[in-house]
Amino acid sequence: MAIFDNHIHLRPEFLGVQAAKEFERVGGTAIMLTHSPYEDVPIHRGEDFDRAFAKTLAMASAVRETTHLQVFVALGPYPVEFVGLRQALGLEAAIEAMRKGIDRAARLIADGKAVAFGEVGRPHFPVPAEVLAACNDLLGYTMEKAKELGCAVILHTEDPTPETFGEFATMASKAGLPPERVVKHHSTPFTRPEDTHGLVPSILAKETLISVAVKGGPRFLLETDYIDDPGRPGAVLGPTTVPRKTRAWLATGLLSEEACQIIHKDLPERTYGIELRP
Repeated sequence: MAIFDNHIHLRPEFLGVQAAKEFERVGGTAIMLTHSPYEDVPIHRGEDFDRAFAKTLAMASAVRETTHLQVFVALGPYPVEFVGLRQALGLEAAIEAMRKGIDRAARLIADGKAVAFGEVGRPHFPVPAEVLAACNDLLGYTMEKAKELGCAVILHTEDPTPETFGEFATMASKAGLPPERVVKHHSTPFTRPEDTHGLVPSILAKETLISVAVKGGPRFLLETDYIDDPGRPGAVLGPTTVPRKTRAWLATGLLSEEACQIIHKDLPERTYGIELRP
């Protein structure tokens, strides 16, 4: 069956392709390679996102060339970068730089190089009111672009509550973006439609979370959020976690075959407009 890790970061200067090979070795078949900042590609202006996104796309190509994995890519300006840009450039210039990053990601999605915006949103820690407002406006702009492109948006935010899901659903509605095209990365284990307001939770492959999530039904994705950092080996979860845990939970009955079909194939295909193979 298909085994899909919905959120993983890989870096060529760290494990990179080797981590992808480990994922494949234990039964993984597909990944969502999600863009994140690179220390060697600092962002000082919107044009700098071109080189940063190119590095993520090159990593995707390297994995495709050396494995049989399906590699899908999400691109977008990481929201925490806005904090540094605001300090360096001022509020308005920082907003303009982030909008250019969104526009550049949109062009790559339109060209078929990526399938989603991600991870985008707002910092996961308290920030001044003007930063929060600017990030929310940028997220609304991203959702408008996603509506135009017919693609999904992968959110980086604080841990969500039903109220937070409702807030993002309202943003999506204003942009004309269907809620089922909005994925909450690193989600809490809310899975009932009345709690998620139609958004798609992507949940770390931890039994403490999944045992709660399945009570609301298998309408969620699994992720590791592996960050490929030699200073933090295995953080957040190691690259083999999703395949290993999925098979273990099948064996114990925590997940049924039907649930795995939804989590690893049906739901990601509907969310991202992709086709996953076993």
